Amino acid sequence: MAILLLIIGLIILTVLAVRGVPIIVASLAVGLFILLTAGMGLVEGISGSYMTAFSNYVKNYYMLFILGAIFGKLCEISGACESIARTVVAKAGEKNVALGIMIAAAILGFGGVNLFVALFALYPLAMSMFRRADIPRRMFPGIYIAGIGTFAMTAPFTPSTQNIIPMAYLGTDLSAGMIPGLVGAVFCLICDFAYIQWKVKKVKAKGEHFEAIPGEDKEYTESADIPNFIIALLPLILLIVLLNAFDLPVIAALFFGIIIAFIVYFKWLPHSFSEIWKHVSAGSMNGITSLINTAAIVGFGGIVQAAPAFVTVAALIKDGAQNGNAFMTCAFAVAALAGISGSASGGLGLAVPVVADIFIPLGVNAGAIHRIAVVASSALDSLPHNGFVNTCLIYSKCTHKSSYFDIFVVSILVTIAETFIVVAMFSAM
Repeated sequence: MAILLLIIGLIILTVLAVRGVPIIVASLAVGLFILLTAGMGLVEGISGSYMTAFSNYVKNYYMLFILGAIFGKLCEISGACESIARTVVAKAGEKNVALGIMIAAAILGFGGVNLFVALFALYPLAMSMFRRADIPRRMFPGIYIAGIGTFAMTAPFTPSTQNIIPMAYLGTDLSAGMIPGLVGAVFCLICDFAYIQWKVKKVKAKGEHFEAIPGEDKEYTESADIPNFIIALLPLILLIVLLNAFDLPVIAALFFGIIIAFIVYFKWLPHSFSEIWKHVSAGSMNGITSLINTAAIVGFGGIVQAAPAFVTVAALIKDGAQNGNAFMTCAFAVAALAGISGSASGGLGLAVPVVADIFIPLGVNAGAIHRIAVVASSALDSLPHNGFVNTCLIYSKCTHKSSYFDIFVVSILVTIAETFIVVAMFSAM
């Protein structure tokens, strides 16, 4: 009965999120529901379990979110994001606009640009190219998420939040589980690209067309003075090098990445320092917003972990690790919690500490756990209540009804298959 009530609470959380209730409010409301139905103290549950998990997450990842947001903001205001996107889309050609947008999103994601920043930078260009190629607007969310929210988020070496979180608990690095991780990423890239190309041809064959929205019916105007493609890429590449080749701590690498971006992009930044600080402040606030939303989910997870039902769940995970395939058990636990929380980073923040405490003493390879956890976190995180899914749909003037099926295919069905491939490879090693 306790587990059933926990599942009901998770369903309520999903419904509230889909209905547009802010995740901070929804997590607290459902947290109170779980506390009440489990017979736990409300004040102790919120001030203790919820706030402890919430504050620990903020403490551990505050600098990561803030510095990452500032780095992304410098890429945005310098025109580097636009330069990368414009060059990739131009090389892809009008017949492959969808591929161009997807790859541009992947490059920005793999370079450490926040997915919100990349969305704001890519969207105007994408709509202009969709208009020229006569591709329905409703295709954009799936194409964008296929690029930035799948293989670019989970592949080895990428400085994504998801790839960073397991390091603190497992003592691993960004390249952990390299070979299976790269195979899985390539599989995901090929499948997502094939699906997107097929779907674009299908909707155009059905007679669907691009429809401009009032206020967006003006032709996209390319910025005249932006860095060229190579210069735009340079800080992104150097950030990856600092993290992987020099094995710098993530915070240090991001700090140096910001300095490098400031120097390399200085010519294209606003001429007024007060204007630069204004943008940096806005970027910092974006990072804080993302951090708090994720921490709210982790706080909710703190209540779940304190509930009696979680003891049963943890026992099932441990039993699966001891008597079955530890890798599959790890994947299932992370995917389930990411789906429940509606967040890949939130699911990892919930699951990895538990998985590490159970699996590492059993001698399970830490690198394998790292990569499986990261890939599995993308398997169910994009359910309808996911915060970024909703942001992307709203920002692009689309709806769940019009666009969610494509998101479901590229970031759930394909990534589930990728997870099985990665698990199978580690199991065979």
